[in-house]
Amino acid sequence: MVSKNNDDNRSEDVIIEILSRLPVKSLMRLKCVCKYWSTLIRNSSFISRHFHHHSNIAHLCVQHYDYSTEKYTFALFPNETVTNSSVEYHNLGDFQMPTQPGILGIFHGIIGLHDTNRIALWNPAIKEFKVLHVPEPDVPEYSYIFHHFSGFGLDPITNNYKVVRIWEYGEHSEELEFVRIAAVYNLYADSWRLFEVDLGPLNRVHQSLSNTYMNGFYYWMTSYDDILILAFDMDKEIMGHIPGPPLPNYNYGEIVLHNNSIALLHWDREDDEKFFDIWVMEEERFWTKELTIGPLLGIRTPLGFWKNGEVFLETDNSELVLYNCNTHEMKDFQIHGNKDAFQNSIWTFIYRRA
Repeated sequence: MVSKNNDDNRSEDVIIEILSRLPVKSLMRLKCVCKYWSTLIRNSSFISRHFHHHSNIAHLCVQHYDYSTEKYTFALFPNETVTNSSVEYHNLGDFQMPTQPGILGIFHGIIGLHDTNRIALWNPAIKEFKVLHVPEPDVPEYSYIFHHFSGFGLDPITNNYKVVRIWEYGEHSEELEFVRIAAVYNLYADSWRLFEVDLGPLNRVHQSLSNTYMNGFYYWMTSYDDILILAFDMDKEIMGHIPGPPLPNYNYGEIVLHNNSIALLHWDREDDEKFFDIWVMEEERFWTKELTIGPLLGIRTPLGFWKNGEVFLETDNSELVLYNCNTHEMKDFQIHGNKDAFQNSIWTFIYRRA
């Protein structure tokens, strides 16, 4: 009897290992084989294993403005060489989303999108799109909601996907001590929980430039007298503060993920010749300045990191380029954003087909 159980366990391990190597489209067909395989493929532990398998390479995802359709679209690059051949384009109009939704980030192959009243979770690999109808916060009379920011990630304790949205409201937009209401969406329960959060006096919080979820926390940046990093704990559903890097003169910055760490990109956006300082949070409250990129001419803003010291940039003409910090070479993707946009009109993300 013991031998049979051991054989059964080994057989199950072999099945899981084989399935974890298959592409997503094959897995979607195999769900119909039997109830056991369907349950296994939808299991969060299997999804995580499949996502982290060495055969699941990183792809580039770019949101940009398409002048031929006059709409924002997604371009998914098919391989790590990020060549323009066989690029998949997805028009957001097909999903009845606004022309320019914000992006919460990408996690386990799911792309989080948001606008003023809605949040959507989209998995391009299996063509699933789920719209979350965000609850309206109840604010006192004569108060106004001036701003909101959102995040998307995984509760590592329960392996449950969660979305958080935080509204700031008050009687005057110039106030620093906003009242803040948070709503957390639990995907398994398909429900929202609303509660107040006390963050003290802060300047307006920046929606992250790219995905800034890491190890059970979602991060945003804000500045008041000093830079602060806000961290939302996906498990405990509480917010905390982390001091930012010791910048002598703060002008403008964005936080991104870089080599599995939170990093701050800092620059003076008024200068024609730009220098970009990269600060990395090695551990909580400890920052190191990793390097400075530049001087670079004709660049509007950085967009995030790729691989091997490469940085995505948007030019003053709203073109996407990839800059190699080691060779100082630039690659032009022939992808354009909206030239009339006040800030960046291109967003880049690393995407894996979970």
